[in-house]
Amino acid sequence: MESVVDVTKEDVSKEEEDIDEIMRACAEGKVEEVRRIVELDASRACRQNQKTGKSPLMMAAEMGHLDIVTMLLEAGAPWNAIDRFGQCAGNYATDAGHQSIVDLLVNAGTQAELILGASIRLGLVVRNTEKAAISTTTAAAPESESKTSTTTVPVEHEPCTKPDYLDRNVRYNADQTALLDEDDDAVMMEWERPLMEAHASILTSNEGGKRVLNVGFGMGIIDTALQKRQPSLHIIIEAHPQVYAKMLHDKWDQKPNVRICFGKWQTVLPQLIQEGVILDGIFYDTYGEHFTDLEDFHDGMVQLLAKPHGIYSFFNGLAPDNIFFHGVACQCVKLQLAQHGLETEFAACHIEVKESDWDGVRRKYWHNRDTYYLPIATWSSTTEKQDVDHEAEESSTNKNAAPVEASSSATSGETEVDNDPDRKKLKAHDTR
Repeated sequence: MESVVDVTKEDVSKEEEDIDEIMRACAEGKVEEVRRIVELDASRACRQNQKTGKSPLMMAAEMGHLDIVTMLLEAGAPWNAIDRFGQCAGNYATDAGHQSIVDLLVNAGTQAELILGASIRLGLVVRNTEKAAISTTTAAAPESESKTSTTTVPVEHEPCTKPDYLDRNVRYNADQTALLDEDDDAVMMEWERPLMEAHASILTSNEGGKRVLNVGFGMGIIDTALQKRQPSLHIIIEAHPQVYAKMLHDKWDQKPNVRICFGKWQTVLPQLIQEGVILDGIFYDTYGEHFTDLEDFHDGMVQLLAKPHGIYSFFNGLAPDNIFFHGVACQCVKLQLAQHGLETEFAACHIEVKESDWDGVRRKYWHNRDTYYLPIATWSSTTEKQDVDHEAEESSTNKNAAPVEASSSATSGETEVDNDPDRKKLKAHDTR
């Protein structure tokens, strides 16, 4: 028994020495020393200090050693590992002002997440249970902790994808300020109202007569905002039976130009496409779905969005608990939409969420940030030119060709231009 314990202690001591060695080399910028270490054992690039959770990549990023960061990434160091304070290498680089390293880590993270998403969609990888595009790794608990206590996952790190959401009960709280599921997690909350007003303003340019679609009614906040702008067609897709019943109780089916489609968007969207529906503004805000569902939605959405002036947006709760991960997720969406011919920018909106707003809610889906990056996706000028050229080609062979669908241009003076210094650091933002 004693020999086993001795071996364990020796192993732990050797592990600590190995980590300390590469951490010192990363801190001091000793490129050749780091190279020697990872060539002997590439796994050392991936290890983390057991007490702090800090990794060699975090250390090199914090100290501004670009060559070492590049080397560690190539050796397999996870770009998204987090320490015991929830910080990743990108956070360290951002806080230290090392923009070249921030850019490198954003690119590494974006490529990794796009590859993962494609693998999931192709069935090469089993879909995990994270809603956001970002999954994270953390250091193992120190040996002393693992023997003396039970490690529990913080509630904010629990999976937020809920495949059985539509089969479970939901309830509106007493003062109608929140829609909660059976776990007391919030589906939608009243503090979102200013954000939804901003989304509605962008989607309609504050003009009447627009054709709009909202996916996910919830508390009806954005639909109320859209109704104030008197759309000529207002389609609402809602899949939860209890929310649908509340819509009928509140006579949403009798509101001007409203068409309620009860069912999952995966079923309804193809029907709308088959009908030839064209929309000036589309908004997506579902609950409990995976990030790849958002990707799938984009595949169908673009067939409904009017050219050249249609506008698409969604509730931007991507990776809400880490600003760097949020930036990577936004960049992923920007690149995905670009493949469909859409240009995406993220307008900064100030938002205030009080701690008391979360009373009665099991976990937050917004974490101590006062800036919300509102997505605005519009058809790119390149796409418009291609459509015009294609129309001209068709017209030359068919004089009766139908004209290209169009609506009035969408801009808004109500959403401030983003001057947030953190956003400037995270170039991914130049773009629950």
